[in-house]
Amino acid sequence: MTMATGAPIHRVVLITATEPEPRSFGKQVVLGGILDHLCHRLGPDQVHVIIVGRTGIDRPPVRYQRHVIAKPTAVEQAGAVLQRVVRPPHTSLQEAALWSARVLAAIAEQLAEIRADLQIWDTMRTGQYARYMGRKPRALYADDLFSKRYASMLDRIDQDQSEVTDPLGEFGKLLPRAVGRVVERKFVYRRLLQLEQASTARSEDQAPELFDATLLVNAQESDELYERTGNPTISTLLPMLREPARHVRGWDGQPVFVFLGGLDFAPNRDGLTWFLATFREQVLAAIPDFRLLVVGRGSSRPLPEAAAWGEHVQVLGWVDDLDEVLGSCAALLSPLRMGSGTKIKVLEALARGLPVVATRAGVMGLAVDESDGCLVAPTDSELVGLLARAVQPDTNAALSAAARDSWGRNYSPAVVGPAYDDAFGLAPVRDAG
Repeated sequence: MTMATGAPIHRVVLITATEPEPRSFGKQVVLGGILDHLCHRLGPDQVHVIIVGRTGIDRPPVRYQRHVIAKPTAVEQAGAVLQRVVRPPHTSLQEAALWSARVLAAIAEQLAEIRADLQIWDTMRTGQYARYMGRKPRALYADDLFSKRYASMLDRIDQDQSEVTDPLGEFGKLLPRAVGRVVERKFVYRRLLQLEQASTARSEDQAPELFDATLLVNAQESDELYERTGNPTISTLLPMLREPARHVRGWDGQPVFVFLGGLDFAPNRDGLTWFLATFREQVLAAIPDFRLLVVGRGSSRPLPEAAAWGEHVQVLGWVDDLDEVLGSCAALLSPLRMGSGTKIKVLEALARGLPVVATRAGVMGLAVDESDGCLVAPTDSELVGLLARAVQPDTNAALSAAARDSWGRNYSPAVVGPAYDDAFGLAPVRDAG
């Protein structure tokens, strides 16, 4: 699908409630890739970002033009819940958490000053404001289908009654702390997930009518939304990651694996805790020297299931140099059981020629298998055997080469870039030859 704006695109504005920098989790990586591409194609002076977030804080320097609007106060949020969730238009809680008449006016004023040729709205949290603006060429970066994420969480709870923490994900940071503590209670968040699933599904179905293009990172979810709405402006936009600084792996043959992902994100924490609680005896019997490095934000929270593993599990938290950590490991372990969208962690591994051992949910959104350097377990019981295969030197070398080749053929910036031009209606790059 090509976004037809009717006029050349010279200036773009992205409206978001997520800080694009530093790129410490998947959503930031995706937004950063969009902004990198726009800055490369249009020039940094022509790329603007409106952030609805905290004011008065230090932010890292960026190439593009940044504008900050103060996020809704606790009082504004409470009023929005009463006026927009309890009463019509019956929006989702995540939309209400970002709603404010003051923010609406501030965004409108900022857009009038920027006068962009194209507006990119980051999910319906900010996209809800677009319906109150004059119609301009605009795209919705929908990320993934949040309704499917909530449905998968509910399925997991119903299957084993496991506790799903932080069920609302990144947007939960917009809520007042007192509300966040209430949401964490199991008897509250299960009902809340049911309500959010229904309300976000309704919002997802309405969104394509408001925008010239609706973009998701998962092709299956794009197809599903098209089937639900019949709207032809829905398409898929794969995440664009930067080329790693180093491509040469430094693996020394030791059975060291890495889990990559924020543990304040429910699917990540659920998958890791499930693996640690379920497979200790089997893993150590098959790989006595097994070690797992846990990398990602939120790992300062207690991880009780790791205690029994002793020195076999090391929690590193956030690291500045992913190249060094990923390059020294045998493989990425992605034992997820639920979620939505596309697994950025797998792309991070492929870019560095790092083999992947995963459950089916652990490679969600990516059509990968052993020919792409990924060993995907058809059943949970086969996961340990794949870990053992991945540390065999010849197998690991073949998987590493396949991973890097798959990255180059399918996911590198050179391959994905033209799809970004198409999605945002940018003039194609002319071949110098």
